[in-house]
Amino acid sequence: MTSDGPVMAELEAFVGSGRKHGARKRVILLQAARLFVERGYDLTGIDDIGAAAGVSGPAVYRHFAGKQAILIALIELSLERLGEGGRAVLTAREQSPEERLVALIEWFAAFALENQELMLILQGELPRLPEEDRRRLIREMRVVREEWVSLLLQVRPDLSALGAQIAVISAMGMVTPVIAARLGGDVAVVRDHLRAQMLAVMRAPAP
Repeated sequence: MTSDGPVMAELEAFVGSGRKHGARKRVILLQAARLFVERGYDLTGIDDIGAAAGVSGPAVYRHFAGKQAILIALIELSLERLGEGGRAVLTAREQSPEERLVALIEWFAAFALENQELMLILQGELPRLPEEDRRRLIREMRVVREEWVSLLLQVRPDLSALGAQIAVISAMGMVTPVIAARLGGDVAVVRDHLRAQMLAVMRAPAP
């Protein structure tokens, strides 16, 4: 796993950006995310999270119903940032659709590599959530994906709606396995390769 320093820095920037949580809640989220990355969700207890956040285990329950609620809050933060960041690019009307598509992919590749531990939490832990929460969050992911599809269809009118959906799912889906592989090397080089591969998928000719 990544060392404490880089993990803490990236999680601090990520969790600290959330507007829905007070200072104590953000500390709990920050420390829970760090422990989920270092130890795994199953091996992290509420007492561990409380100790890391500087409060007792029971005090955590004043802010969250339990460990699962903390996980849900982290995934919600991830989706919030994905949605907001992507829409900021999508609404740049001074750019052409092609320019916005390139900018969107550049942003996504950079975002994923800057927040890779939390991207792994988003992808790896979503299946363990209760069905109602899982369905709700999957719907939120689908909204983000459909915004990409809409833009791609502006750039690629030769694609069918199904073809555009497959291209977007394929391009977005290649990022997490690359992160999980822990390839090492220069992050900028990895980002540039991801960007190029994602663009290649988006630009692949229709069958």
